[in-house]
Amino acid sequence: MEFLKVREVREKRAAVLAAFEELMANRVVVGRPGARQWRFFRGCAERLLAIDGEDAREFADIPRVTAAQYKFEVERRLRQYYQAPGKRNEYVFALVHASRLQWLGLSSADYPCLAGYALLVRDMAGSEEVRVVTGRELTEYLERVVARGMEAELQAYLALPEIDLAGLDPWFVRDGPAMRRVASVVKGCAGRGWTLQSPMNPSTCQLLSVQVKKVRGNDAEVATREYWYLRWWDRRRKKYAYVYQETNRQVYILKKINGQWRIFQNIRPQPRSSQPRRWKRM
Repeated sequence: MEFLKVREVREKRAAVLAAFEELMANRVVVGRPGARQWRFFRGCAERLLAIDGEDAREFADIPRVTAAQYKFEVERRLRQYYQAPGKRNEYVFALVHASRLQWLGLSSADYPCLAGYALLVRDMAGSEEVRVVTGRELTEYLERVVARGMEAELQAYLALPEIDLAGLDPWFVRDGPAMRRVASVVKGCAGRGWTLQSPMNPSTCQLLSVQVKKVRGNDAEVATREYWYLRWWDRRRKKYAYVYQETNRQVYILKKINGQWRIFQNIRPQPRSSQPRRWKRM
C-alpha cells in the first residue's frame, strides 16, 4: 500500500490530525510526549499538515546527527507498536529521510521536511486486504505481547511517585492476576515513599530469552528468562531502601479476549534477594 501524497494528506487533514493526536496520547508508544524526539516528530507533522507550530520552528536547524537520532528513536517505538497485536489503525505514520522519498513514489522537491526528515502517512481505512496469520506470525506476536508487557511494567515503576497504570492496559487482562500484582507493587511502593527516580538510578530490565510453549484455543503459555534490577530509593529517608536484582525463568499465561491477546498471569519464583518480605514480585 502506498503512502499518501501531500495533497491527499491535506484533503484528509482533520482525520489525519486526529489519528496523530491519538497516537501521541498513547502512553505505550509515547511515554514522555515532551521528550525532544517526540517534539521533533510533532514538528514533522506540523510541516506536513501546514501548521505554524512551535516545534517545527524549533527543530528546523538542528544538526543532521541529532535529527537522525530522533528519527531512530521514534521509528523504533512506532515499529514496535504497529507490529504488535491490537486494534486496527486508520492511519499509520512513518518517519523517513528525504532521500528516500523518490523511491516511495513521492516528490522529494515538493514534500515538506523538517531537518531532512519527512512524516509519511498510510490510509488503512480503505484496505480490503485479508491475511491468514501463520503460526510463525502468531508466535512472534505473543512474544511481543510479553516483551511489551515487561516494558509497561517497568514504566509503571518508573512513574512513581505518580501512580500511573494506564500503560498496562494494552498488554494485560484488566484486573487479571498479573495486572493486580503490578498494581499492588506500585501502590505499596507509593505508600512507602519508594521511587526509582533518584539521580543516576540504574534500574532496568532485560528480556534474555522468550519462547512460546503452547497455544490452545484462546490460551497460550510463554516461557522467558529475564533480568530485573530495581534500586528503590526512599524519598523520606533520602537513601536506598532495597535492591531487587534477579535473573530468573518465568511463565506467562496469555488469554485471547475479544480478539486481543493479553497477559493474564505471570508465574515466577520467589526472589533470592536479601529482604523477601519487603519485596515480592509474585
